[in-house]
Amino acid sequence: MSDFLEIQSLGVEETAELEAKICRRIADRIKEGLLSEKEIREIEEMRLRPIPDILDVQSVYEDHLFRGK
Repeated sequence: MSDFLEIQSLGVEETAELEAKICRRIADRIKEGLLSEKEIREIEEMRLRPIPDILDVQSVYEDHLFRGK
């Protein structure tokens, strides 16, 4: 599970630190019995959906929020 993050705003050291923290938390949850190896594999194989552009989302709510009373 190495190098699974790519965050452009973080440096290499910060990314490595974050990855290590995530791996430790996953290992802790496995030890506690909260996650199984099968569940972790399922999560790894999930396809991520793109986050909608904030400008698109904002235009949906703009009329509703700022409509005159």
